Amino acid sequence: MEKLAIQHVQKIFAQAKPIIEIYGVGGSRWKRNVAKGGRIGPWLQGDFSIVNETAWNEKGACLYLVQGNDGHVRYVGMSRNGVKHRWRLCPAYDAQTMVELPRRQLFHSQCWKHIEAECLSQPERSFEVRSIDAPSLTPVLAKIGAPLSGLLVLGNDHEGIVAAVERWICNHSTQQLARWNVAMTGK
Repeated sequence: MEKLAIQHVQKIFAQAKPIIEIYGVGGSRWKRNVAKGGRIGPWLQGDFSIVNETAWNEKGACLYLVQGNDGHVRYVGMSRNGVKHRWRLCPAYDAQTMVELPRRQLFHSQCWKHIEAECLSQPERSFEVRSIDAPSLTPVLAKIGAPLSGLLVLGNDHEGIVAAVERWICNHSTQQLARWNVAMTGK
């Protein structure tokens, strides 16, 4: 089932829209201007670009996937309101001086620490974030067949479909699939 799950996810990834390219991390560390907690930072600055502004700004339920340049999907997530609400461009403040930096920084609370770790240990590592909305996902699920096509009984429940696919992928996580999804996998 592990190999089959990877094949199914690769089919979904192939049909999803490329939205963000992350080429690496570096520069001075930055912090977010939030009250407290693990999301403050400090974080390394990302070398990234939004490659599809239209898809970046789309609203609605979607599934998003993060794949490394080694071909492994590291993370799968869903958003009720579009990718932009989960992958944020945050006002960034120098970690030492708290002076606002001129460029907003990309941030995702579950992924950024993993991106930093992989980019630091493997400087050639890069990542791509893709997104697929529920109306685009349903024909892909139909083509894939069982068991994922069984989720089509959810009909027009777009949020339900993307949440169910996210859960299914996380239930089949391995070192090659969704290994950053620790909150949902318990691994």
